[in-house]
Amino acid sequence: MMNSETRSIYRKSLIAFFIIFMSSVILDQVSKIHAERTLLKYSHEKDLKIYQGSTVPVFVSERIAEKKPGLFFGFTYVRNQGAAWGALNDLDDKYRIPFFYLVTSVAIVMIFFFLKSTPLANRLPRYALILVLSGAVGNFIDRLRLGYVIDWIDFKWNILGWYYDFPKFNVADSCISVGIGLLIFDMIVLEKRRNTANEKIA
Repeated sequence: MMNSETRSIYRKSLIAFFIIFMSSVILDQVSKIHAERTLLKYSHEKDLKIYQGSTVPVFVSERIAEKKPGLFFGFTYVRNQGAAWGALNDLDDKYRIPFFYLVTSVAIVMIFFFLKSTPLANRLPRYALILVLSGAVGNFIDRLRLGYVIDWIDFKWNILGWYYDFPKFNVADSCISVGIGLLIFDMIVLEKRRNTANEKIA
C-alpha cells in the first residue's frame, strides 16, 4: 500500500513518462511524414521496394565525396523493411512481417515488465526504458501503417583514414540508442554506487 507521498511521486513519474513517450513518438512520426513528402521522388504503386529517394545535404566537406578526410550530414530517404542496418531486409514477407510483429510485441511487454520492477527512486533507467519503448512503438507504427520503416538521417565521415557511411536512421532509432546507452551507464556506474551506498547503510 503506497502512502500519499509515494502516490504523489508515482503520479509525477507517470506524467513525466507520458510526456517523454508521446513527444518522442509524435516527433518521430511527424519527421518521417515530412521526410516522405519532401525526399521521396518516386514510388511504385504495388512494389514497396521500387522507389527513388533524394538526398539533401546540411553539412558537407567537399572532399568527403572523394573519401578524403571530412564529414557529411544530411537527409536521405530510405525504406527499411528489415531490422537495424537493414538486417533481414530480403526475407520473404510471409516470414518477415509476422517475425517483426512478434519481436516488437515481446519487446514492448518486456519493457513494461522492467518498468514495473524498477524502483521509483531509480529514475534514470525508467526514463531510459521509456525512450526505448517510444522508439520501438514509433518504428512499429511505420510497419503497421506502411509495411516498412522510414529512415532519413544520413551521416558519414572520414577520420584519420576511417571512412564510414553510417546506416540511415530516424528519431525512433535515436531514442532506442540513447535509451540503451543510458541503461548501460546505469548498470555500470550508478548501480555500483547504489550497491555501495546500501552496503554503508547496512
